[in-house]
Amino acid sequence: MAKKKSKQVKNQPVLVLLLVLLTTFSLLGLSFRILLLPPFTRVIADNTVNSSLSSFKHFELVEVAERGRAYVAGDKGATMPEGPDEKTAFPPDVVSHMDDVRNVIYIALIATISLGVLFLATLVVAGILAGRRTIAFGLLFGGIMAVVLALVLAVIGFVNFDRLFTVMHEMLFADGTWTFAADSLLICTYPEAFWIGMGIVWAMLLLLLSTVVSLIGYLLLRGTRRMVRPGSNTRSELKNPG
Repeated sequence: MAKKKSKQVKNQPVLVLLLVLLTTFSLLGLSFRILLLPPFTRVIADNTVNSSLSSFKHFELVEVAERGRAYVAGDKGATMPEGPDEKTAFPPDVVSHMDDVRNVIYIALIATISLGVLFLATLVVAGILAGRRTIAFGLLFGGIMAVVLALVLAVIGFVNFDRLFTVMHEMLFADGTWTFAADSLLICTYPEAFWIGMGIVWAMLLLLLSTVVSLIGYLLLRGTRRMVRPGSNTRSELKNPG
């Protein structure tokens, strides 16, 4: 009996660390998928599209924004306003960039699903090998880490959003494939203010999900402490495993 408990304690730090990392990145992926739902794009676009530089009316640009979201999100049957004039349609270079974005989002989806499956599997293993306390710590600190990461990105974006936007695009896309004229349909539909709004909403979604997960971890941890009270049989068994 004592030997088995010693094994559990030995495995606990590794399982906690793994759960923290899986929780953090699973929350990032899940919040991003929620961000891609239609209502968020419509609301943010409705408040940010630049109709002053476009021949399109405000509501038309909002509709273009939704069509673009549907396309990059992989919605079945989604199309874009393709054409040769970048002021009234998406020419080949814009379509190529949207395809690149679509590929990145698809890879992110596969990664999110994979992380989610691994997360659930790790929860089961942790429950068997180390108990609820390990799960509680993993969820609690995983949620906290996700919030800290979101806050760090938020501060960087607030200090220099242009630099953050540029670095992210340089990491994901080839040079020269993601810069377009200020009066192009793409930029009028998705101006800088749109991406700032998306970033704020993403951070809020991540904060909400992380708070829920951390609260679950806290409640689990509190529950395990109540199970081991001073003078209880459980405490005695831990001190005298024989």
